[in-house]
Amino acid sequence: MKKTKAILILVLVASLGLIVPGRGAFPQQTAGELFEKALYVEESQGDLQKAIGLYLDLLKQFPDNREVAAKAQLHIGLCYEKLGLKEAEKAYQRVIADFPEQLQEVKTAKEKLSYILRTRSIASAPDKGLSVRLIWSGPDAENVGKASPDGMFLSFIDKETANLSIKELASGKTVVVTNKEPWGKSYEFAVSSCWSPDGKKLAYGWFNRDNSIELRTVDTDGSNVRVLYQQKNEMVFPMAWSPDGRSIAVSLMRDFYKSYNVSLISVEDGSVKVLKTTKLLKTAPKNMTFSSDSRYLVVDLRQGDDDPKHDLFAFSVDGQKEMRIVEHPADDSVLEWIPGSNDLLFLSDRTGTQDAWIVEFAGGQTLGEPRLVRKDLGQVTPLGLSREGSFFYRLGSQMTDIAIASIDLENKALIEPPKILPLPVVGANYQPQWSPDGKYLAYLSNPRSGPGGRSKPALLIRSADTGEVREITTPLQSIARPRWASDGRSLFVVGNDGKTFLALYQINVQTGQTTLFIDSEPGANIKFIAPALDGKSVYYTYFEFAKMRCRIMSIDVSTKETREIYRQDAPPDVGGLSVSPDGKCLVFGTLDPDASWVLKAIPLPGGPPREVSKSKASASGVSTTFFWTLDGKRILFFVDASKGKDKKSELWSVPAEGGEPQGLGLTINVNPSSVSLHPDGQRLALSVSQPSTEIWVMENFLPIKKK
Repeated sequence: MKKTKAILILVLVASLGLIVPGRGAFPQQTAGELFEKALYVEESQGDLQKAIGLYLDLLKQFPDNREVAAKAQLHIGLCYEKLGLKEAEKAYQRVIADFPEQLQEVKTAKEKLSYILRTRSIASAPDKGLSVRLIWSGPDAENVGKASPDGMFLSFIDKETANLSIKELASGKTVVVTNKEPWGKSYEFAVSSCWSPDGKKLAYGWFNRDNSIELRTVDTDGSNVRVLYQQKNEMVFPMAWSPDGRSIAVSLMRDFYKSYNVSLISVEDGSVKVLKTTKLLKTAPKNMTFSSDSRYLVVDLRQGDDDPKHDLFAFSVDGQKEMRIVEHPADDSVLEWIPGSNDLLFLSDRTGTQDAWIVEFAGGQTLGEPRLVRKDLGQVTPLGLSREGSFFYRLGSQMTDIAIASIDLENKALIEPPKILPLPVVGANYQPQWSPDGKYLAYLSNPRSGPGGRSKPALLIRSADTGEVREITTPLQSIARPRWASDGRSLFVVGNDGKTFLALYQINVQTGQTTLFIDSEPGANIKFIAPALDGKSVYYTYFEFAKMRCRIMSIDVSTKETREIYRQDAPPDVGGLSVSPDGKCLVFGTLDPDASWVLKAIPLPGGPPREVSKSKASASGVSTTFFWTLDGKRILFFVDASKGKDKKSELWSVPAEGGEPQGLGLTINVNPSSVSLHPDGQRLALSVSQPSTEIWVMENFLPIKKK
């Protein structure tokens, strides 16, 4: 009995790990095994404090194992740095002083220590003076992704080829990273991108053949392309790569924009962890960033369902915690996390201007109140904060106005060049449309002065006789492509009311009464519209992403019944719907497989389509706006004839019965995005814009950091 009891006690003691080292049946844990255990806790579990404790135990137990001890001391520094603690500096100094023969660890410690000292120098040396430099401007600057962690490169999407590319800032040289086929052969292309923390890889979205956007990674030299995540009917937009390299934060759209998810995708296996699911139209954030220790993702989300202003939210990467870390009636948005610190940089309009603020966040909570660090930063788009503290950002402005020109089509002459129409708001007016009787001009205006730079477009009517402008109040949150009904009493538009997506509406121009006709289904959207002249129906294009096709539909105004009058595989899309003056023909533009521009016509109310004209030479410069001469014999459109920075467009025509397009020799000094011909056959209302996109870097940006 005593022997049995002794055995049971021995088993119990052994199971609890209480056997004295060297005296029991279980061997002592080696230095290498203890290091691997600590490394697992650090990298896989993310428990940095526990990992530090294990590394310290290793140093105490195995001081003579110099190789492993040096690694442990280095990782103590790495853990402290991820936690944003100043003890990291001391830990790296210990590596250099105590393990001089361990060359690789000493080299890494010196690099880390140098970075910490440079960052401190920047943060504590405002006397150098703030430096703000323009580093890039032009068309491709519109599509810049992010600045590299060392601040030496910018990722961007080439506007002509849609390839992911890299620009070296010092030399201005560009390197093409992806290699897509030319337009016409392939409609795949790259979208948003972000850098890995070591600057050796890029994560990017890729629009593929099934009209989804997959997440890919690639080395900066274009090698090792890897599809990390791909699902049909889903679109993935990479926003940030975690400092520990394990996760990529993405905007994940499911069912073609019907649902929106803040998600993490594992770099190791492509698995998805959804942190927040919302409705896209109401809550899409402007930016995301990881904390320095990679334990939290900070996102700006709208304050409420009906409030366009944003607050800042933190989500633990394990999906267990969600907290509002900056709450204020003003509009706040994420800029960047300051590397190696507990400080989050964000943009806020709480003083009446767009300013940069800092709030300290550690241990899952904010520490103190936000601090103002830079006044009047402006409505910037953040592109990254380098390790040295240089802040990269984009400034984009687009002045869009309505111009009126007069032409003599009979003599192919310009009577009066385009002149900007004086309107109550300047630089925010677009898509003009003359009423059927020519007495009024309908147009949209969006001054972009709402919270977060997002405001509700206004639908306005201007009297051609008096110049008086009045706004039509509607319940719609977005409005696009207004087109007059044939009786001049209402307008048809594409828009949404917060519950719909891209829907067709009719708006009474006197009362503002808004009638819903049809909404887009998941995986599709309504784009161009053209009301029939008999007032009985409306034609619209219907691009169905999920089914890879595009159709032209007709909807009955009385019954709301729909029918198809044309279909083709997509991409390419179709656009520029225009009904002939006699109401018997509908024309539209598209592309052929060889990338030729094609103008087609359909007899109304329906019938086989015919090719009106085809041209490869002018395909890239043709507007998607087509209009008719009053006699219905010719179809007109503008072609971009710009040379260099001098904008110019030439008016071209095609016989309605078919033939080669011909330039009329009639040029204007603008590139109109939309055109409406007055019933007098002379006055043109043009939507003209002056886009400007610039990439800037702000150096010596960070404030003094007092400890």
